Amino acid sequence: MRIIVLGAAAGGGLPQWNCGCANCRAARAGRIPSLSQSSVAVSADGRDWAILNASPDIRTQMAATPALHPTGPRDMPMRAVLLTNGDIDHVAG
Repeated sequence: MRIIVLGAAAGGGLPQWNCGCANCRAARAGRIPSLSQSSVAVSADGRDWAILNASPDIRTQMAATPALHPTGPRDMPMRAVLLTNGDIDHVAG
């Protein structure tokens, strides 16, 4: 089993667009890493992948993850998207 954490932040990621807390300010300033919203990729064989919870950040997350890049003109290793709940942070992607 292979697991890739695509994002681990709560709704909106870090920094939050509407927040000025110490962590969000530090992320905007580059003192701590920015984080995208929670999504995970899982694979039994390292070729075929399922995404758990497609956050609104899914496009950026997939672009930053070589294992999920297209392998042909219209072929990609993502085979399924599995939603664990109906939260907007998990279904908007």
